[in-house]
Amino acid sequence: CIAFGEWHQTRDITLPKGIQVNDLSISSSGELWILSTSSILKYEAASDNPFLIQEFRNGKVLAVHGSKVYVIDQGNQLFSIDASDQEYSVVKDISLMGPQRIAVVGPDTDPSIIIQEPNQLSFIRNMQITGQLSSAVDRFTTVPLGDYSIPETPFFTLAQNRIYAWTDGSVHNIQGYQKRQIFSAAHTIFDITADKSGNIFVLFADSVVVIDPEGTYKTTVSIDNVPMNSAILYNPANDNVLIFNRTMRNVRVLSSTNKYATGELITLHSNQPNPVDNYTEIEFTLAQPLDLTLTIYNLIGEPIKVLAQGRYANGTHRVIWRATDERGNVVPNGIYFYRLESKKGVAIRQLIILR
Repeated sequence: CIAFGEWHQTRDITLPKGIQVNDLSISSSGELWILSTSSILKYEAASDNPFLIQEFRNGKVLAVHGSKVYVIDQGNQLFSIDASDQEYSVVKDISLMGPQRIAVVGPDTDPSIIIQEPNQLSFIRNMQITGQLSSAVDRFTTVPLGDYSIPETPFFTLAQNRIYAWTDGSVHNIQGYQKRQIFSAAHTIFDITADKSGNIFVLFADSVVVIDPEGTYKTTVSIDNVPMNSAILYNPANDNVLIFNRTMRNVRVLSSTNKYATGELITLHSNQPNPVDNYTEIEFTLAQPLDLTLTIYNLIGEPIKVLAQGRYANGTHRVIWRATDERGNVVPNGIYFYRLESKKGVAIRQLIILR
């Protein structure tokens, strides 16, 4: 429990009115993607306002992997969409039966797609089905950024309030996978998700239970009651956990106050996203209240913009930079530095503007 710290709600994201949300996904850079009945929308990592990526009719489930968005429609057809230019292609030679969830793993150049169907998981590489595992599955989740070419990397399934870990196989040896039960519960489990270390977040009506990859209990996070059709997601960019309440049409963001504990007085975290297009979020953690200044500098050391100045309490703070200078002008592409300075010390990190 001490290792995970105390979890608390940092904010709520209210989803757009007038749309039916069919599925959600989070990219490795922390963007929240929404699949509605008519379109694909994206929230940038620190934004409360979505923007349209692609009109898409009758979408059912989606996953985001690198620059690609994978969507399955109500006709069980798989689509691959390039988010950079919004071009999409249809995978015509794959027949799916009632797909319910999709995940994409592996490198961007050679990804593998895992699709949950009734009583089986289907694996796809190079847009061909390479194998299937017969198993009744209510939900499944993969380890973000996990290497699924090796047998040690697990994925997890939920069936009848029992959680199973699958190991000993790989995307190159699907039939080698073996499952073992690692957790069970008397109360109904709504959903599961995993973090980069393979820890599993188990969503109940009034709590989130955290277990390690072997099923050992770590901690419980109390939450307000959520309906059974709620979902839980993990953000690999900042380790936050998101709970999607379909009834209330909002996404609750949970953050651990101790997740960045390092023993340092000042910790300046990597900005997200990086490279930067039109904005980035800079996060820093203080072990005690301090007077500080956070400034953006260009490559030759000239100050571009002061983002924060004054006294800040202990804890984690977030600042948004929209890639503009003090006059509001958009800065050119290139390498920049952000410097956090106080009487107790200085921390510096690099970022890249690339449009």
